[in-house]
Amino acid sequence: METHRKLTILGVILLAMTFLINYYHQQVHPGVGFNYAYIPGVTMLAVFMISFVLFTKDRINEN
Repeated sequence: METHRKLTILGVILLAMTFLINYYHQQVHPGVGFNYAYIPGVTMLAVFMISFVLFTKDRINEN
């Protein structure tokens, strides 16, 4: 499997983690403390950006 596809799958997993952590935080600790959903959320954005760059680089090199 290509690297950008593996990174995309990892990004989707991080997206699900972000939603679950945020949902838990909003239900159990609304407005209290640090919302740890930011950590996988920022990581997810970085992974998706790297995946996009690799995908675009591969497509440009094919032409």
